[in-house]
Amino acid sequence: MSGVHGGVQRKIRDMNPKALFTPCANHSLNLCGVHSFACVPSSVTCFGTLEKLYSFFSVSTHRWEILIQKVGKTLKRLSDTRWSAHHASVKAVRQNVEQLVLTLEEMCDPSKENLDTRSAASVLLPAICDFTFLCYLEFWNMILEEVNLTQKYLQTPEITLDMGLTKMKALQLFLVEERNTLVNKAIQFGTQKCEEMGIDIERRGRRKVKKNLPGEISADAGLTLLEELRRSMFQCLDRFIQELAARSTAMENISSTFHIVQSKLLIKGSENELEQAIEKFNLVYGDFDKEEVYKEVYRLRRHLSATNTATEEAASWTAKNLFEFIIKWDFTESIPNLCLILQYFLTISVSVASCERSFSKLKLIKNYLRSTMTEERLTSLAILSIERKVASVLDFDDVINKFSVIKARKHNLKLV
Repeated sequence: MSGVHGGVQRKIRDMNPKALFTPCANHSLNLCGVHSFACVPSSVTCFGTLEKLYSFFSVSTHRWEILIQKVGKTLKRLSDTRWSAHHASVKAVRQNVEQLVLTLEEMCDPSKENLDTRSAASVLLPAICDFTFLCYLEFWNMILEEVNLTQKYLQTPEITLDMGLTKMKALQLFLVEERNTLVNKAIQFGTQKCEEMGIDIERRGRRKVKKNLPGEISADAGLTLLEELRRSMFQCLDRFIQELAARSTAMENISSTFHIVQSKLLIKGSENELEQAIEKFNLVYGDFDKEEVYKEVYRLRRHLSATNTATEEAASWTAKNLFEFIIKWDFTESIPNLCLILQYFLTISVSVASCERSFSKLKLIKNYLRSTMTEERLTSLAILSIERKVASVLDFDDVINKFSVIKARKHNLKLV
C-alpha cells in the first residue's frame, strides 16, 4: 500500500512533493520479530509447540479446568497482529513448565482420560520435555519482554518522532550489548530445567548424513546439539538487530532533516553546525529564510537565559519539551519560523497501530443479530463506535431538528 512507485506514498507525493513518508514504528518492530524467529526452523517449532499447547487445553472445558486446578494459571494464545504479545504466551509456559509437564503426564493415564486426550498429551509431552524448547523459552522470554515494553511505549498517543527513535535505538543497543549474555542465560536455564526434571539433553531426532562429493575422503565433523543451538540463537539475534537497523533508517533520515529543532543543537550548536542543519532542512522545505532562522536560534538562547533556564537542562529537552517552553512563555511571535518547524516535526506520525486496532470493533458490531445489515449502515455504525469519544460530546438536537424538517409528512404551504 505504501509503495514508493505506485502506492499511497507515491500518490500523495504527486500532489505534494514535500510530503514525508514515515513507516509505522510498531509495524516495523513487529516485522523485525517475525523475520528474526522465522529464519531458524527450531525457533519456529518452539512457537508452534506453544500454540499447540494452548489449543490442547482450550479446546475442552474439562481440560481447561484441569489446567486451572493443577497449574493455577491460564495459558495465553499467540497473537497474529502484535508479535510482541507472544511474550504473554512464552512467559506463562516458562513460569509453569514443571507443573505443565506433570499435568500432561497425568493426562496420559488411561484410567483418567479418553483416547483423544491421551493421544494429544503424549504428543505434546516430548515436545515440551526437550532441551532446545526449554532454552528457547528463556531466550524469547528475555527478548520479548523488552520488545513488548518498546511496542507499548510506541503506542503512546503523545509520543513524538525523536522519542520513538530513541526508544528503538535503546532496544537495538540492548540486543547488541546483551547478545552473548542472552544466549548463555538461555542455555543455562535449559540445562538447569533438564537436570531438575531428569531430561536427557543429548537426545536428538533423526541424524542427517551428508553425502561426500567425489574426491572427498572423510566427512566434516558435525556440530553438537549445544553448538548448533548457540548458532541458531545468534542467528535469530543478528537477524533481529539487522532488521531493526534497516527499518529505523527512514525515521533517522526524517530526524536528520529536522535536526535544526533538536535542543542540543539549538542550545549548544556552533555556527557551522547551525548553518549545515538549516541548509539541510531547506533542501526539503525551501520556504524558510535562512538568515531569519539563524537569528531566531540566538534569540531563543537569549530567552532561555532571561528565564534562568539551565543550559544543560534545556539541551536535554525533547522537541516537545522545547515547544511547551515556548508556548508557556509566549515566545511564538519572537521566533515564528522555529515554531513552525517544530509544529511540522511534532505532527509527524510515529505509529498508526491505534488506528488499526480500531478494526476490532467489527466483531462487536457485525454479529449474528445484525447479519443482514447493509454495508452502508454497518459502515456508519462502525465509524460511530470507533469515534465514540467524539460522538459522545456532539449535540444532536440540531441534527434531529433538521431531520424532522426534511422527513416531515406535512409541509407548510407558502401563499404568494
